Amino acid sequence: MERVVPLLKAHPEFNAAVDGEDVLYRTTFDLGFAVDTPNGLMVAVVRGADAMDVAAIGAEITRLASAAKERTITAAEMRGASFTISNIGAVGGRFGTPIIPYGTSAILSIGRADEQPVVRGGTIVVGRKFPLSLSYDHRIIDGAAGRAFMAALIEVIEAG
Repeated sequence: MERVVPLLKAHPEFNAAVDGEDVLYRTTFDLGFAVDTPNGLMVAVVRGADAMDVAAIGAEITRLASAAKERTITAAEMRGASFTISNIGAVGGRFGTPIIPYGTSAILSIGRADEQPVVRGGTIVVGRKFPLSLSYDHRIIDGAAGRAFMAALIEVIEAG
């Protein structure tokens, strides 16, 4: 999540929503993430992710995921995401077409990481690769902007 926030700042249409005839560009970075629970999928929201370091984001994800699985999460903790991440790889999924949650303009789906041959420094080695899927609201984001966001995300991931 910490790597997504700078991308959302650089591509504000991905942190926006359609409200009637208007586009609302958010200045907060409240990131939703999907949680697989015994009662079905729930989306919890990490509020103010832009003001948190990696450890704080991790702790909040752990807290919210536990609350969702234990059915103690509040409705407020599941509302108001400005962007959502779904890790379908955590439940064995490879590829998926994520559905854009109401009130957001985009969702990122991360598939299962598998060992595959990759080229590093001109040599073929075993590496881990995973598919990414990005769905976005075409009333706000066109294909070129979607591709630019995805290219920037891949660059950030590959930079480590």
